[in-house]
Amino acid sequence: MAVTNTKKIILRLDPSYKRCPSCGEVNTLRRSRAKNFIENTLKITGIYKMYRCRKCNWRGPLSTLVVTAQSIKNLLIYLVVLLCALFVISRVFGNLVS
Repeated sequence: MAVTNTKKIILRLDPSYKRCPSCGEVNTLRRSRAKNFIENTLKITGIYKMYRCRKCNWRGPLSTLVVTAQSIKNLLIYLVVLLCALFVISRVFGNLVS
């Protein structure tokens, strides 16, 4: 039996189907090239990408990630597990050295 409901920590979406922040039209956004150092830095991080509206010519960065309440819970669980593992490892190595 295949699992159909997979839980992702962070969802990636395509903002080109969203509304334009300036004119409010749907499906008019397209990717735009980075034109300066700041835009290149945003592009390298992968969180924001540059978009331009075909109708009103608005241009700016839009996020490609969606963080949900479930994703925050999952990240906190992973953080607690990591901290517990680090604590156990430090105790084991501390006992070996002594």
